[in-house]
Amino acid sequence: MPLAEQLVLPNDFYGKSIAILGYSKEGREFAKMLREHEISVVIGLRPIDDLWTEAERDGFHVKNLWDAVESADIIQVW
Repeated sequence: MPLAEQLVLPNDFYGKSIAILGYSKEGREFAKMLREHEISVVIGLRPIDDLWTEAERDGFHVKNLWDAVESADIIQVW
């Protein structure tokens, strides 16, 4: 069974936007799992971060840290 199917999310996550601050291996996997559950995800990074392009290539909307926090209902730091 894929990991995303094993993930049990609180009902409060649905219908919300979640900002993932950072794009480490764990943050990337968590963001992908949220997206598979049809939860809106924005990635927050520093503009000079090399992972910005990678996150965009993976199909995520990427914003600077402040804008990501302001646009989200829930913030997760990785």
